[in-house]
Amino acid sequence: MYPQKLIARLDTPGTRPLWQVFWLQGVLPSQLMLGGILLFAPRLDSVTLALSLMAFVGYTAWVLNAVWRNAGNVRDRIYGEMARFLTVAWSINAVLLSAFLLLGHLQPLAQGFGQAG
Repeated sequence: MYPQKLIARLDTPGTRPLWQVFWLQGVLPSQLMLGGILLFAPRLDSVTLALSLMAFVGYTAWVLNAVWRNAGNVRDRIYGEMARFLTVAWSINAVLLSAFLLLGHLQPLAQGFGQAG
């Protein structure tokens, strides 16, 4: 797919009601995914945790685009703008949380390398 076609597709206005996209595709699944990752993170190896966090961040990016595209599907425009703002804030939070969670998971490994010599 050519880049301009991909950009055009990602920028096409959505047809779903914003509440469905925001709550049923965004908030609920994101919280379940994050809760599952946090629950199992102490028992996961580094690669599995990294892949889980990458999937979570990828899903967050997809939700960000979906909310952005469907933000016009509301009666009062302010709700669409609020949903966009909250989703951007959540996306930044998800990326930072994922990075710090992975770094915290890798920290004992790094300390072990420093003591090996």
